[in-house]
Amino acid sequence: MSVAVAASPTWTAPAPAVAQESPDVRRRLEESEGRLELIREERQRLRRELEGIAGQVSGDSAELVNIERQIAASASLLAEFDVQRLALSEQLTAMTREMLLTRDELAARRVVLRARLRDIYKRGPLRTVEMLLSSRSFSDLLNRYRYLRDIAVFDRMLVDDVEKLEDTLADLRGGLSRESDRIARVRAENLREYGELERLERQREERLRRFADRRDEAQSTLARLAAEEAELRALMAGLEERRRSAEREAGAASVSSLTTGDLGRLAWPVEGEVLWRFGPEREGRTTIPREGIGIAAPRGTPVNAVDRGTVASVAARASGQTVILDHGGGFYSSYQKLRDVTVREGQAVGEGEAIGYVGGDATRPHIEFQIYEPGTVGPRAVDPVRWLRGRP
Repeated sequence: MSVAVAASPTWTAPAPAVAQESPDVRRRLEESEGRLELIREERQRLRRELEGIAGQVSGDSAELVNIERQIAASASLLAEFDVQRLALSEQLTAMTREMLLTRDELAARRVVLRARLRDIYKRGPLRTVEMLLSSRSFSDLLNRYRYLRDIAVFDRMLVDDVEKLEDTLADLRGGLSRESDRIARVRAENLREYGELERLERQREERLRRFADRRDEAQSTLARLAAEEAELRALMAGLEERRRSAEREAGAASVSSLTTGDLGRLAWPVEGEVLWRFGPEREGRTTIPREGIGIAAPRGTPVNAVDRGTVASVAARASGQTVILDHGGGFYSSYQKLRDVTVREGQAVGEGEAIGYVGGDATRPHIEFQIYEPGTVGPRAVDPVRWLRGRP
């Protein structure tokens, strides 16, 4: 008697695939995450540094350098996101291929399982007993028993394989969903970083425009200061020539009220913070000539003569009014950026007498004070601080 079976009972199903991340992909992602963390820390440090720079008078160039470094950090972040996207895309492709193979394998096992179930159903529940009872001998009985046992083991393996393949397919689908979410997150971070990069680019352009404006303003200020200084030097030269002509006509030299004994003893024309010192001043990349000192004081504060003298000149200039006192002997003192001058040319003033009031910029009221000593070709500006009293 022959017995038909759906498949060989000695068939062994291959081990089902398991949804695992490729070691190479895992290594690349871990290395990229480490680099991303370092770049993020560097950018946070740069942002804190930028907050410290903001508001500093000389911080514009440092601020631009900081922004450039942030742009470089953003570019590095974008490069790392590309690395992650590539690695995750490779992983997603491999998992998709693995899922398709598992699904095909599962479909094949289900076909075999359905065939076995149909065969069992057709023969009925008593078919096994019938096969055993129809044995011709004891050895035939043993052979049929072994055969039926192998068939049962085969069916059990087939059911287990189908269950494992179904579980593996579910795991792969879950893994695909998670990988898709990771790719979506990386893409979202990528988009945010592009937005941050665009913001930094706009910020850099704004700073560059501001630099250009300040450069133009500085050049305009330098041109104005140069013109004012040239005008003042010409005025001082004219005043000195007029003084010498008067002395020649009188046949006697004038005596200066200022002497070397007054060094370090004169009262300040106004009390306030010294904004700049005598000599060239560096502001960014611009060198501003300073032939006096700047003294800050509230607008409208009286400005006093540091010593007695005669008002040699009262002149209105773009930055305010200027009063020049002739102290005799080629010594002069100049008080610039005044408003509401209270003296007139030719007037004699005494030490400490008010000659005008503080003017200067609306945002920073101040005056500029200068002292001129006799020179070989005319009066020369000297550091006025050495003539003024020391401050505690």
